[in-house]
Amino acid sequence: MADSIVAIRMTRNLRYKLTYIEIFKSYMEPDPGIQVLELLKSLIQAQQSAIAPLSSYLRRLDVTLPDLDLDQKLMGHASNRRDVKSRLRFVHGGLSRAVSWYQMQLVDRQMTADPELKDLLFELGEIDAAQLWRTEATMAMLRINLDGKQKQFSDQQRSAPIQDEDWSPRLVEDMSRPSWSGSGSSRWSKGSRSNRKDW
Repeated sequence: MADSIVAIRMTRNLRYKLTYIEIFKSYMEPDPGIQVLELLKSLIQAQQSAIAPLSSYLRRLDVTLPDLDLDQKLMGHASNRRDVKSRLRFVHGGLSRAVSWYQMQLVDRQMTADPELKDLLFELGEIDAAQLWRTEATMAMLRINLDGKQKQFSDQQRSAPIQDEDWSPRLVEDMSRPSWSGSGSSRWSKGSRSNRKDW
């Protein structure tokens, strides 16, 4: 089971989470300002909260979890962002790809055959969708456009999660999962246009 596609993908997912925690920590220096600092703390906390259930699931698959190496390529890309604007765009891009990745897993029969894994994917996806929303809100407050082009923030076309007035940081309602409150269902972001197969 340790060599299954599920184990491979979820182990890779864990590696990315560990890598992003280090990236978020590195972005706290030099002082990026109170709004960005609070965002980064929230992002670190969110990723840390996701690691425990993910690690527990992998152990039940008999996947040994030695100290995983961080993704050095991703770390290198992150270190090239020198100012707050480019760093926040990097964070936003990573979260967008993560949201897209979870959406793709939830329509993959290999990944949803196990009800426990399906629930875990929903849980982890909701965490990243909520943090994507918070990142976009922080960028909007700081008037940082998402694409990095030189134009007025107020004139730019907003990304899908913000322009959809009914959007909230939950998962797609067509998956028929009730909200955490136990009533009704909610829709997950359609935001990322990434075609990346594994996050």
